[in-house]
Amino acid sequence: MKKRSACLIGNPNVGKSSIFNSLTGSLQHTGNWTGKTVSNEKKEFVYQDTLWELVDLPGTYSLMCESDEEKIASDFVLENDYDLAVVICDATNLERSMELLLEVLDVKKEVVVALNLMDEARKRQIFIDKELLEKKLGIPVVLTSAKEGVGLDILLEKMNHAVFTNTFLVEHTPQIERFCKYFVRERKGEAIKYLVDEEYSMQKDLQEEKRKVLHFYQKMISKAMIRESYHENALKILEGVIERKEEKEKKEDKIWNFLFSNRFTSFPLMLLLLFGILWLTIYFSNIPSDLLFSFFEFLEKPLYSLLSFLPVSVLNPLIYGGYRTLYWVVSVMTPPMLIFFPLFSLLEDYGLLPRIAFNLDQPFSKCGSCGKQSLTMCMGLGCNAVGVTGTRIMESKKMRLLSILTNVFMPCNGRFPAMIAIIGMFFVQDASFLGSIYSALILSLIILGGILLTFLVTYLLNFFVLKNEKPIFILELPSFRKPKILKTIYFSIKEKALHVLKRAMVVSFPAGLLIYFLANVQIEGLSILTYLKDFLNPFGVLIGLDGAILLAFLLGMPANEIVIPMLLLLYSNGGMLTSYESLDSLKNIFLVNHWTILTAINFLILSLCHFPCATTLLTIKKETNSWFYTILSFVLPTMIGIVLCFIINLIF
Repeated sequence: MKKRSACLIGNPNVGKSSIFNSLTGSLQHTGNWTGKTVSNEKKEFVYQDTLWELVDLPGTYSLMCESDEEKIASDFVLENDYDLAVVICDATNLERSMELLLEVLDVKKEVVVALNLMDEARKRQIFIDKELLEKKLGIPVVLTSAKEGVGLDILLEKMNHAVFTNTFLVEHTPQIERFCKYFVRERKGEAIKYLVDEEYSMQKDLQEEKRKVLHFYQKMISKAMIRESYHENALKILEGVIERKEEKEKKEDKIWNFLFSNRFTSFPLMLLLLFGILWLTIYFSNIPSDLLFSFFEFLEKPLYSLLSFLPVSVLNPLIYGGYRTLYWVVSVMTPPMLIFFPLFSLLEDYGLLPRIAFNLDQPFSKCGSCGKQSLTMCMGLGCNAVGVTGTRIMESKKMRLLSILTNVFMPCNGRFPAMIAIIGMFFVQDASFLGSIYSALILSLIILGGILLTFLVTYLLNFFVLKNEKPIFILELPSFRKPKILKTIYFSIKEKALHVLKRAMVVSFPAGLLIYFLANVQIEGLSILTYLKDFLNPFGVLIGLDGAILLAFLLGMPANEIVIPMLLLLYSNGGMLTSYESLDSLKNIFLVNHWTILTAINFLILSLCHFPCATTLLTIKKETNSWFYTILSFVLPTMIGIVLCFIINLIF
């Protein structure tokens, strides 16, 4: 059996992952917004007598890339040894896709073109002369609709038995041609990469003479000149290939486009959507959380009996420390995530999320960033670690850092339970349907405060720390597409909710062991927790809180979900985490420990503005490869929270 390899490359949101899934039988999540794929996906499959290794690359508009995700695609095309490049083009916007295709042809001669989204093109009255395009290019062109499974069998056949004549050669300006001929000869695209990407060229071991020639041409040839060259070549190819009849925009799309593009309606609608998602999460998660808690609590005694062969000194920490903390986290996190993530994913796949980014571009650009930061903010509402990873879609290092350092101002699902509990005890005190609406409204206002803080801190960081780059904003606004509801829910649970829950479980069990140790090891009759609480208490009182609250936040760093049970443990001076019967009983415990409305307000402020969880901090270290920015991401929000609490306490 022959072995061959191929890569799928194309602009964002053209259906690469859908084609990858269809060809390989994978279940990779696809979506209707830029940035769904931020790393290479690889899988093998057999077709006829050939074993194919297929790689799905992140979406990119150019091999002269800007963002980290685009560099992954660009580096693979330029550096790897593969047999075939399959370029996925958007049949509804072939002019845009053609420029990337020509860049790939300047690197690789063995190319097959898949004109995807043909179903959308037909709806928009766009007709493409495939035979003429194929004749001009001299490479196979296949019409596909991945969503409907059309044309994929032909694509496989062309991949196996393609004939490449490459009748069209990209013609650049004389200056560019001279440079390419001297520098790399056949692979013009590689030579051009040297010209436009200084970081790429610095990694290469070039002779001194070539390095001098490179610097000489870099002064003469700009990236804009090269892009203009590809654009002119694309227009030349497409002459007579595309026919457009008058397109009538669907009434539904017209309404949505107006509502989410108009400055008077877009922002209120965005806030209304946020409120709706939060209300549904709050209203429908309480009962499942209670049921899960009761189930795990019921298993505690049988599990203790099952492990009774262990010494008590080992068994008690495992059950009353590790296991109890673990099921607190699982019970509190799971229901909200199973509601929040699917709802949010439906908005993503329908095409609303890119429009939010578009609408927020102007305020973010004034702060030194761009609208894509709002995408990472939205991810942070689910999990800050996911939001940090999502910054790979940003086009520059500066904007990535701005997004990473401010993502923590979006309270994640782990912080929601404590915030909702405090809101319910001190500001709503009503468990009815109407009470859930009030709770969602207050939580929405807190998140709005986090958004305003994000703008402010982004502006200050840009002004004082990261002020050497001008922001770039490239974002495609996809058409509205009705998501496949069941598929979207499945992938949001699998790839988001369960992934986040798994990470929380990994850190919560050892955190429970540590908490049990601190609560049960005594020095002169007092536990280590009591000493720590008393040590922090003077500073806690200074900012309108107390030592127990500060210690609960610190010990909740592995998993924010355990802040409230930690407070119960600290206030009871017990040796293990305990539950509470109702919000009223919990409120009584807090009131006995001198809580007031002011304490509740400062608790909510610190919940919004404090250090990221351990998982997010490790993710920041991995993404930035810098301890400085990791420490800064810990110190910055924490200092802001402390200062705000101090001011509130001073005034009131």
